Amino acid sequence: MNIHVNLVVVAFGAIGCCHAFLPSWRPLGEVSTRLSSTLRYPQPVAKKDSDLIFEEYAEPETTREQFNWFKAWYPLVPVEILDPDVPHRYNLLGMDLVVWKDATIEGGKFGSKKKRSKNAKRVGGQWRVFVDECPHRKVPLSEGRIEDDGSLLCSYHGYRFNGQGECIDIPQISKMEDFSLERIASNPKSSCNSFPVQEIDGLMWVWPETGDDARLESALTPPRHNKGADDVDPDRVWCGPWNYRELPYSADYFMENVVDPAHVTISHHGIVGNRYDDQSLICESKDPLTKNGFSFTARTPHQEQPSTTTYNAPSSVVIDAPFGSEGALQTLELYASPSRPGFCNHVGRMVVLKDKSGNMPKLLKQFTVPIPKWINHLIAATFLNQDAVFLHFQERNLAKTGSYISHEPSDKTNYMSSMFLSKGDVGVAKYRTWLSKLAGGFVPYQNGASMPEANPDVCFDQWHSHTSKCRYCLGALAGLRKARIAAFVLTAILGVGQPFPKKALNLVGTLAAAGVGFGINKVIGFFYKQPYSHSQND
Repeated sequence: MNIHVNLVVVAFGAIGCCHAFLPSWRPLGEVSTRLSSTLRYPQPVAKKDSDLIFEEYAEPETTREQFNWFKAWYPLVPVEILDPDVPHRYNLLGMDLVVWKDATIEGGKFGSKKKRSKNAKRVGGQWRVFVDECPHRKVPLSEGRIEDDGSLLCSYHGYRFNGQGECIDIPQISKMEDFSLERIASNPKSSCNSFPVQEIDGLMWVWPETGDDARLESALTPPRHNKGADDVDPDRVWCGPWNYRELPYSADYFMENVVDPAHVTISHHGIVGNRYDDQSLICESKDPLTKNGFSFTARTPHQEQPSTTTYNAPSSVVIDAPFGSEGALQTLELYASPSRPGFCNHVGRMVVLKDKSGNMPKLLKQFTVPIPKWINHLIAATFLNQDAVFLHFQERNLAKTGSYISHEPSDKTNYMSSMFLSKGDVGVAKYRTWLSKLAGGFVPYQNGASMPEANPDVCFDQWHSHTSKCRYCLGALAGLRKARIAAFVLTAILGVGQPFPKKALNLVGTLAAAGVGFGINKVIGFFYKQPYSHSQND
């Protein structure tokens, strides 16, 4: 029985953002000699550490083909959480983006939304991604409006744009006799810079360049997403809901974290495993390191078969864990795109392949019961916050001390010389080598973006990182606020009005209503902030 898988599902089964392998390893001095890593350390180490540290670290030749950060697709956000009635602001590689859908209201025309029919809904249209600036005066289009005719209106001067980014209206001159929209449109400065976009399995992918060449190159380059097995009966596949959050550390630190099985039962003690159990771990390299990524296996005493972790550059980690002996498989799809220095857009979910008979493993079945998505999103934060402080401060402290910098060009790009890596760090070493030797040594953020200083409050900020961007959570929050008001109004009625003849009944009702109100108030707080302290996690 794969106890480690059950623990993962308990913590993150509905949101798909955790390791499928739950390590339970021995201390460093007892790390198994079965490790067959081909990694070579760039600096010699003392012989007495040879049983703990990578003695050999094979650095790829610098002449090997390099990864180009601007010739790849990036997963940005699950489209299901987006409200199609308003524009949204996101970041990618330091660039400000506006995400919107050019759907029209049935029978809708440009004009006040007050004139809409009561139950009017948007139909058709596609999701669009532009540079978040109006060509007119460079103000953010994400502060604009999506009109009923499917155009994007800049709320500063009223310029409007269609889904291709073309200017279709300038209200100050459009009604003049000598106005020529064709003449305006012929000026390339009048159009918005539009990025190629595609949707796969409900996830929006964005190509980080604009222009005709970008559209051609992006059309010829498939996104590196988890395709699954081609010969599998679709009825055997169960897909969990997507979860999104802008995490308070850069994408390279997210990748380092999810290819690191050694931290799981320690950092996530009480949710996934026990920090005081046997922590033995065997990691072995599988696919060699190339510009496209790498893979390795990990095995703990609780696993009958090892799990496989695959890094698909630049934004995907897929963790496959066999479940039982009848062909069942648990897969975690974990994505992160570089939003801005010190932050990343994270998307994840769990996928289960049922066994050959089409049966869901018993330990997983109970966690596939549908629950409201906003509850999934709140649960996800509980898990993610356990790593947040570590990665947030790790990145900023390394940059502040000049030990290692990955968010801008620097000669401080030798991660290995700054760390003390053990044989359980195969995935970490491989990823940092990929970044250093095959991807330019740093993430090339645009527009002079800089990394904010460390701030522990940012680590637990749920409102800006998720709630304000998610239509499910905003809808639930609005409903809970109304329920809170109703609970406290009922409390006042029962406590002051004393409607029941028996005082005891009024008292019980008052206390119950107040308890519900305060309980709802507690839940409402989770939509804004979810603090966490490891010192209090016994």
